[in-house]
Amino acid sequence: MLYGICSDIHSNATAFKAVLESMRDNGVERKVCLGDIVGYGVDTDECVDLVRENMDFCLIGNHDSVAVKNESSEGFNPYAKQAIEWTQKHLSKESVAYIRSLPYIHEENDICFVHASPLSPADWVYVTDLEDALNAFDHFSERYCFVGHTHSPVIIASRPMAIPKILDEYEYVIANTERLLVNVGSVGQPRDRDPRACWCLLDTETKCVRLIRVDYDIRETQNRMKKQGMPSFLIDRLSVGR
Repeated sequence: MLYGICSDIHSNATAFKAVLESMRDNGVERKVCLGDIVGYGVDTDECVDLVRENMDFCLIGNHDSVAVKNESSEGFNPYAKQAIEWTQKHLSKESVAYIRSLPYIHEENDICFVHASPLSPADWVYVTDLEDALNAFDHFSERYCFVGHTHSPVIIASRPMAIPKILDEYEYVIANTERLLVNVGSVGQPRDRDPRACWCLLDTETKCVRLIRVDYDIRETQNRMKKQGMPSFLIDRLSVGR
């Protein structure tokens, strides 16, 4: 089975369409979104519709949860808060209902899918270092766990009786004794200083995981954000991937 796994679309339809095209080019058979369909960008309903039409299943992310008022935006920075308030005003009733129906975590075929850490999916715990990774490995039993949330792609391998290891490569074949924690990066707002959209390809037959970058028309997205009065910080960061 070829899985295409993406996360953190953040209302960037141009980037998402480029990722969907890349998934098709790579022969993806099952498409997964790990959440944060909305927030930051302005293509709210369009991105929700694209997820509904193209993904085999989707999880809820923290921006999605705040957008549909499942929780408050108290912990958001001022830019994220302004964007999510705009999103709340522009989401259709159909989009709200769809987002509210999404689960926090999903397991299948020895794979765990979650937006943040499996440690506590509804608390939006970040996995940013080896200590966080170690805690995450303790809270899923599957061979693979795919997460998003940090907007920075990375592959972390764990072997019995060993400390998890952050890998330098973006393509990796899992060894017999290993388990993997993979952050699939962000479609719509990368933060690893690479502005290209990111998604992950998993081949369950060859046991290969590959993080794939995709070019898209960043200026097109920025122009739509400008027209809607989004903060310049959110607009400018798309060009530099941070």
